[in-house]
Amino acid sequence: MTDTKRTDSLALINSVIYPMACPGRVSALFSRGGVIEALGTDREILPMCDAKTVVLDMKGRFVLPGFTDTHIHLLAAGRSLEALDLSGVRSVDELVLSAKKYLEENDPPQNGWFCARGWDQNDMGEKRFPDRNDLDRISSGLPLFFERSCGHIAVLNSMALEMLGIGRGMRIAGGVIDTDTSGMPNGIVREAAVNWVRMNIPPNSRETLRRWYKLAADRLVRHGITSVQTDDIETAGSAEEVFGLYEAVEAEEEMPLRISHQWCLWNEKELSAFIREGSHKICGRYFRSGPLKIRVDGTLGARTAALREEYSDDPGNRGVYSHSQEEMDRLVIMAQEAGMQAAFYAIGDGAIERCLNAVEAAKNAANADIAHRIVHCQVGGADLYRRMAELGVMADIQPAFVASDWPIVMQRLDAERARLSYAWKSLLTAGIQVGAGSDAPSEPLDPLIGIRAAILRRDTKGMPEHGWMPSQCLDRVEAFSIYTSGGACVCGELPWRGTLEPGKAADMIAFMEDPFMVPDDELLEMRNGLTVVDGRIRFIR
Repeated sequence: MTDTKRTDSLALINSVIYPMACPGRVSALFSRGGVIEALGTDREILPMCDAKTVVLDMKGRFVLPGFTDTHIHLLAAGRSLEALDLSGVRSVDELVLSAKKYLEENDPPQNGWFCARGWDQNDMGEKRFPDRNDLDRISSGLPLFFERSCGHIAVLNSMALEMLGIGRGMRIAGGVIDTDTSGMPNGIVREAAVNWVRMNIPPNSRETLRRWYKLAADRLVRHGITSVQTDDIETAGSAEEVFGLYEAVEAEEEMPLRISHQWCLWNEKELSAFIREGSHKICGRYFRSGPLKIRVDGTLGARTAALREEYSDDPGNRGVYSHSQEEMDRLVIMAQEAGMQAAFYAIGDGAIERCLNAVEAAKNAANADIAHRIVHCQVGGADLYRRMAELGVMADIQPAFVASDWPIVMQRLDAERARLSYAWKSLLTAGIQVGAGSDAPSEPLDPLIGIRAAILRRDTKGMPEHGWMPSQCLDRVEAFSIYTSGGACVCGELPWRGTLEPGKAADMIAFMEDPFMVPDDELLEMRNGLTVVDGRIRFIR
């Protein structure tokens, strides 16, 4: 961890430091070369400083380990900061008018495609998905691709369908192309079909990707996020483009936080080639190759999450699986034998069960000590949590989802399944390691939004009044831990970061207010005043 070429040092004094580790609160910290060497009192730390040490008098500010976002789409999050946001539309007509106005006021898109994201049929008066006829009202001369807020369902206009060759009878493995009564595609695509569209849209330039990267990275460090795991293949266009972008940014010292990449490789052929080329072993100081991401199902809002029993509001529908059990078993064994963690995307209890079956099938393969994880892990059950704990499978949750989804959960599921869904407290009680992220741009990338949701289980309007399933509320220490030590742990990096201890990375943030004392209704008003990554100041207010 120590960089022998670096002699720079940093000291924080006159602060309240919460290391999120034993022995507990201290007032000062010293790091050299990006690594913490000591914590203690001001009197103990100051003698360690020399004439070149940067000494920050924190004036009583509150220092924590930097936040980890365990699951984000960094480039897509950057794109969303400058693109049309459809999250506020309340009808199909409003969606159409918003898009037409945006086109009138902005330059044509660089790659010729008009893309937007954020609509949710549950928030619109019609309670239906927009289709190609709706988007044709926006433009018939420009291809349109509008993603639902979850990113698992999207709609295209007629020109986009024609340009991509999506016609009668077309099939995409693991995906769904909706049709009208005549059997023609109506513009709505689901699951793997959405990914297929993304991968077949003309690629964006490296300059555009770089701009999106900088927009997101700057916002992340302002929010105190010092490390992320991101999935960017669909936005960048290929694994080669991902490596090209991030390795260039790191080489030019334009990477203000740590970035690990989750590789969403769809089949054994892709994974085998990736491993054969040694891509899974690439590891720089700030950018590294991360786990294999296995997409197992869809989303609850879109009724594509894979359930063991049918949806309460859609009899006969149990969701969509992206892989057979046998395919998943082979992918996990191949990844594990190469030393890669599997990060399963799984929301429904049926999907989670398949994940656990795959981990169990790999228990006799090489590297059986690797701890795999389930991303989202939303619709659970006591039997599933028991198996997770026994197999050492971790949970990578997105707490902000509970604030967005609670109005639909009881509709989609019966009361018993709802009781053990988004059950963060039950996961911890079962002895399961939990980390947390945002899944931005599906949810805002501000970690305080997720922390507040984990503590209160209420939306930004304060509903429901006592929190949804309040027995699942986390306390302050638990909520902040899943974004610090817990986040580092599910990413497999707790041995060298995630807590403020000697020998670990000097990645830390400083709040102007005490995060463990501020009233619940003021959590979102807390201000990060300092972000340090690798012993270097990346943001200061």
